[in-house]
Amino acid sequence: MDGTIQRWMLMTHSTPDLKVLVSRKKKQVRAAFRQTCFERDGYACVMCTFQSTPARAEEELDAHHIADRTLMPNGGYVEENGISLCADCHHKAEIFHSTGHPQAGYSLEDLYEAIGSSYEKALGASARSS
Repeated sequence: MDGTIQRWMLMTHSTPDLKVLVSRKKKQVRAAFRQTCFERDGYACVMCTFQSTPARAEEELDAHHIADRTLMPNGGYVEENGISLCADCHHKAEIFHSTGHPQAGYSLEDLYEAIGSSYEKALGASARSS
């Protein structure tokens, strides 16, 4: 076997796949985002006050991106852009993302106000994150 091919095979089989590394990092960022939001919000839905627990939060709550993460630098995985919501409230918040028209009480401004944030604060925090 040619030495170049052997070196290539050694490199490709001993070096972690970049996609795997990126995927792991993304999972870590998402998990930290969820945990930060859940802790800040006391493991409760901010909109209806449904109370969860640390042990059940992953099944009972969602860490919702208030502004779509594709519109934020670095994906908007910052607490200034996240809010803990139960399934029913998450559905109400998602109506804006799918239709462009928020359900009453679930506009971006309403959600930001509920956590003491704003689009500008979220945008700045997201730009500073890495």
